[in-house]
Order: sequence, then C-alpha cells, then structure tokens
Amino acid sequence: MPEQRSLTVNVNAGFTVDAGSWQERVEEDQAPYRLVSPPHATMYRQVLSYLEESTRDEKVPPKSHLHFGEVAIATVALCIRWGSYFAVLARRDLPQWAAAFESEVSCIGDGEMARINIEASAALSDWIDLMRADQPRFRKVAKAAVKLLPFPIAQLDGSTYYHRFRALVAFNSAHGRRSLMDAFARDFGSEWFERQKARILLNPTRALANGILNEHWRNGSGIEDVHAGSIAPPRPLTQRRLTRAQEALLMQESAELFVPTMRALYSVVSKPSEETWPEQTLPYAIAFKPPTDWSLDEQTRAIALPGAEPE
Repeated sequence: MPEQRSLTVNVNAGFTVDAGSWQERVEEDQAPYRLVSPPHATMYRQVLSYLEESTRDEKVPPKSHLHFGEVAIATVALCIRWGSYFAVLARRDLPQWAAAFESEVSCIGDGEMARINIEASAALSDWIDLMRADQPRFRKVAKAAVKLLPFPIAQLDGSTYYHRFRALVAFNSAHGRRSLMDAFARDFGSEWFERQKARILLNPTRALANGILNEHWRNGSGIEDVHAGSIAPPRPLTQRRLTRAQEALLMQESAELFVPTMRALYSVVSKPSEETWPEQTLPYAIAFKPPTDWSLDEQTRAIALPGAEPE
C-alpha cells in the first residue's frame, strides 16, 4: 500500500490547517499520479472554528465599526486564501518551485483548480448565510479574520468600486428586484429566464456564491493566467507552487472586487423585507451569471495530480 502523506498548512504560530493527504499511485497503463484526498472537515470550517474559538471572550464589534474594506479582506482570506486548497499551493514554509517564475508554465492543474473553486464557493455560500442569519457573529468573525489570518494586503478602501455598489443596491427593494427580473425575461427570453430561475432556486445562496466567485476570482483576478500555460510539468506538492508576488496580486485583485459586493449584500440582508431569501437572492444570482456546470452542493473534491512527485 503506498504511503499516505499528510497535507498541512501552517497559518500562523498557533494554528495549522489539515488540507488532507496524498499518495503516490499508478494508473493501469503504469503512468504515475498522486491522489490528493480532502480532509474530513473542510479547510474553511477549520479556519472558521479557529477564528471563533480565538475570539470567544471578545466583544462583538458594533455595526457602526463595520468597514467593508476589512470585510472584503476577511472574505477572501477566509474563503479563498486559507479556507481552500489555494493555501496548499502558497505554503510559506516550503522551498519555492523554480518553474513558477516561467510565464509559459501552468502552475495549477485542472483538478486542483476545480477543488479551489468548489471549496471557495461552498465557503462563500456559508459566509453569506452567516451574514444573513447572525450579523453580530459575522462582524466578530470578520474582525478576527483580519486580525489573525496572514494576508498580503493590509487594508482596502471601503469605497473601492463605489459605482459597482451603487449599481447593486439600485434594485434593493421588492419593486426593484421585480423590475430587474422582468428585464431579464424581456431581454433574454422567458424560457431562458425560467431555466435560470429553476436551477438557482435549487440552492439560491450557493448559486449566488458561484456567480460571485466566478466573476471576482476566476475572471476578476489573474488566477486563470496562473492556471493556464503551454507547459505542464509535474506539479509538486512539497514545494511552494506560487510565488509571493503571484499570491499578493491575486489576493488584491479579488479582494478589491469583493468590497462593493459584500457591502451591497450586507445592505440587502439588513433591510427589512417581506420577500423570502430566495426571492431576494434570485435577481442577484442571475446578474452574476453562475456557471451552469458548477456544483450547487459539493463541498470539496479529491484530485488526481499527474506525474510522480518531483525531486
């Protein structure tokens, strides 16, 4: 039986995340690969528990102290940087993979990218639900994330992309949401609209998270440039896959886009409404165009990483 090796990520001096394990395997045609299995508790859940336990005795920050630059940093730090498989690729205690500096090299495998997207979207969905269900707890965890989770960006202006925020809150009313959905049906056809509606209503928050993550992370940052590449050598698990410069740029690009979105969503969940949450969520989810092939319930996924572990 191949040796099973643990995958752990040191977040700070007092906390380590279990990212799963990996084994050397061989295909039927004798081609080597590494099976990367996820942990029993998702990375996001582990980080969330750590933040809550670490600040259990601290007071809840008042609503007036909520800073959406900090909320965006907390969101990306918790859901992507440390709460997903991305953390495995950017471990700071490992030697740097030299090939990462070559622009034509694909630094992230397809299976790895899928696991990042799945875990980050599931995390974001839970994070949005937490914001909706328990705002004091959300504010406390957000403040803790900024304080305790290392992040390459120290601060962001809370008014970043303010025009996006204004556009998102422009239809933050029952009338506004109905008008937007009428516009969708008129512009794209009622059949298209009903298909989108039926899929989104299977899991409205996750569909919304899929759309936001696709726009702010997959397409809004340079992650696809890191993922793409004409050369795909065996990618190591025992070396730091991404450079510090890549990490910093990806985190900044994504976090900036999250500022207006999290601010708008907080406005939506804070405003009294007779609509149900699915009714409130639907127009936003459609507007963010969640990919139809992204899961609405998957939390994580195993990876078959081609090639033997590089020396």
